[in-house]
Amino acid sequence: MQCEKSYVVTNEQLDAFEGDSESLVTFENLRTIGEDRALNGSFSFMGDMDNDRFKVSVELYSSPKMDGDYKRIVFDVPPTSICDCFKKFYVQFVQPSVQEGDITNFPLVDEDSCPIPKGEFFMKKLVFNIQDWPDQVPRGLVKAIITFWKEGKNVGGLIVVVRIEDSSN
Repeated sequence: MQCEKSYVVTNEQLDAFEGDSESLVTFENLRTIGEDRALNGSFSFMGDMDNDRFKVSVELYSSPKMDGDYKRIVFDVPPTSICDCFKKFYVQFVQPSVQEGDITNFPLVDEDSCPIPKGEFFMKKLVFNIQDWPDQVPRGLVKAIITFWKEGKNVGGLIVVVRIEDSSN
């Protein structure tokens, strides 16, 4: 039985950032577009990323009043081996939104997905399917700073801001 979520999620802002000494991931061509604030554009991974050398971390911040006054929240993802991180978090939060149609050419992530492949990938009009998201999420603006690491060095990332509001149903 599927039940409706008590909240809606809207993409507010995307900001790519470069790595400290080299950038092996690029998101500068990814934007939010249209009334539905869909994700659109391309991103690149400059090489295959294996669990031994690559990690991903996520810092989460919340602005309950939607005024840009962000406070750190406790649901961070510490630097985690990249394939493990994709299998856990990408599969839950992003993959349900891209499984149908031609929304992305990024391969589906499953238990055998390692390394994360090199390539340039597109997203077309991605709107999040939040069915598998937790029931309890903070309302307001939530900022996620997603950093990719190679052998302990920042190699680029993305800052995503979403608006989470109670649904009107």
